[in-house]
Amino acid sequence: MSNKTALGLAMLTVIINVFIGHFFAPNGILLTPLVLTITTSLVCYGTKNIKHLFISFLTYLFVAINDVSIKLFSGGNHDSEGLALINMFLLIGLAPTFSILWISILTKKVEKIKQQITALIAFIVLITIHFILFKNL
Repeated sequence: MSNKTALGLAMLTVIINVFIGHFFAPNGILLTPLVLTITTSLVCYGTKNIKHLFISFLTYLFVAINDVSIKLFSGGNHDSEGLALINMFLLIGLAPTFSILWISILTKKVEKIKQQITALIAFIVLITIHFILFKNL
């Protein structure tokens, strides 16, 4: 699978989830853990010859696009309970996402251990900043 195909499928997965969330609420929210797992798998295992740090950024990018899109266009985001539900399913989805990213980065011995650790820390920092900035969107 080429990089363009894998990233295109990941983006298509996010777009389909946003449409499901908009037209068939709250299913987009409930599918968020599955969508994050699929997009992370596509980024981590469907792409070739991409540095680990860039894989972390791409993984975060798809997590962020899905989260922000669900918060803006999906049902259930108009009250604090709906927002809490969205954030809870995002956190549930981040568990397999981080596990897949961790395994992918540590099993590909292309780069040095310092670069691998930097990529994992970068993902954690990006997710933390994301929660700070977008927790009440």
